[in-house]
Amino acid sequence: MFEQTSEDQQVSYTDIESVKVSFDVAQCDGDSLYTYLPNWLNSLKDDELQSPPMSSHIFQKYIRQSHLETSMSNSIRKMALNEDRLFTIDDFEFGRPLGKGAFGIVYLARLKKTKFICALKILHKSKINEYSMAEQVKIETESGFKLNHPLILTMYDVFHDEKRFYFMLEYAPHGQLYRFLQKLRRFTNRLAASYIYQICHALEYCHSKSIIHRDLKPENILVDCCGNLKLADFGWSTKIRHADTMNTTACGTLDYLAPEIVGHKQYQYQIDNWCVGVLAYELLSGHAPFEGTDDETKIKIATINYIFPDYFSQLARKFIDNLLQKDPKKRISLLDCIAHDWLQKNAYKYMFGPYKCPIYVNMDE
Repeated sequence: MFEQTSEDQQVSYTDIESVKVSFDVAQCDGDSLYTYLPNWLNSLKDDELQSPPMSSHIFQKYIRQSHLETSMSNSIRKMALNEDRLFTIDDFEFGRPLGKGAFGIVYLARLKKTKFICALKILHKSKINEYSMAEQVKIETESGFKLNHPLILTMYDVFHDEKRFYFMLEYAPHGQLYRFLQKLRRFTNRLAASYIYQICHALEYCHSKSIIHRDLKPENILVDCCGNLKLADFGWSTKIRHADTMNTTACGTLDYLAPEIVGHKQYQYQIDNWCVGVLAYELLSGHAPFEGTDDETKIKIATINYIFPDYFSQLARKFIDNLLQKDPKKRISLLDCIAHDWLQKNAYKYMFGPYKCPIYVNMDE
């Protein structure tokens, strides 16, 4: 729903030990993101980088530990205000804009009292009413509070005034995954597999909470200070109330629409699985598999008409083919994706570095 602003200035941030780190996408000239990952990752030995990814059991253990170390959703208001009241806009000071959309804008923000950094997403009520989006705002709020996972952007709080809604969100310093894709043109086999591995875990968690994202794409995936992904923007998400409930609402981005949506048919969780296949193709090639005019794209999706570039590995092709199935029931599950040879043999084992403290940013840079 939100696009990153063109203002591509450098962001600097420090941890509680005042160790300054800089990041500038404009400096990116390699074929991987290693130059932007923390030193602990760069210092790993080659044999460690060649190791297969964590097993699902170990990864889930990491998730539980990371959640305990970083979760602030239940205490941030008390910590920031030291009194029993809701946030107001006067509790914040603002930095640069991070993104903008049809209904509002996202700013880098800081709590005046504690200097805690966050992203503040501001939606105009007049625009929401004009486009009849009140139900989606409600769903986004419900999803944000229900989801608590280290690979999903945290929603700390929501408040409003007479004219606006305010979503207080976790700040991801490295911005959209889309920016990296633009700079690098396409990802290496290993980097693409590593990020798809993370997205599969994030979506599997969403589905376990009965939530379908419905708008997976590089623009809605952010990168945190450790180089890990954060699934974001649940503005088009929906909750499945019952196991046999089917949806018919057409939404999402055309290049990522599943055949059942293009064909105006009922759908469920499997539309997210389809999007994982499209995302894997785009990360590896730099473009979506069904590109064309709107009508051409719809026809290509309906007929599953796509071609692999020569440089795609056989394992990557099989992975994508298993997801880009016209029949939703034939698409492999997200757990099967995680166990697939393409991810097991290529995703980086040590890409998951939880940080244990809030991030502090120099707002003047």
